[in-house]
Amino acid sequence: MQNGTETQIKTQLKTDISTLQTNYRTIQTYLNGASNENLEVVGAVQAFKDGLSRISVHVLALYQLRGQKTKITWQPLLDNLDVALQTLQKRANSNPKATIQLALGMSEPKIEEVMAYLAKLKESL
Repeated sequence: MQNGTETQIKTQLKTDISTLQTNYRTIQTYLNGASNENLEVVGAVQAFKDGLSRISVHVLALYQLRGQKTKITWQPLLDNLDVALQTLQKRANSNPKATIQLALGMSEPKIEEVMAYLAKLKESL
């Protein structure tokens, strides 16, 4: 039973990481100057945050099944994205690019580090 559960978690992790990578590319493209619609980018940030939260749960479950403990180190990134999203919702005429850049710039670890870790994790599954 445990092996079947672990297989399901790994499959879901691969899918969630792929989706997260797509949302990450949308965010990065926007921050690098693409003229995406603000709603599209805010949606990508929300989807990224939600996806990273789901991945956190799957990573914790996978380690739990293996009898290991782990700590999710990207919680500050999730918190900063949440604050950015709340700011964008409350201030309709705020600058989404500046708000997102600020949230990502303040985060430790950096979003690029989290994405590099998740890419390696995806390869190892």
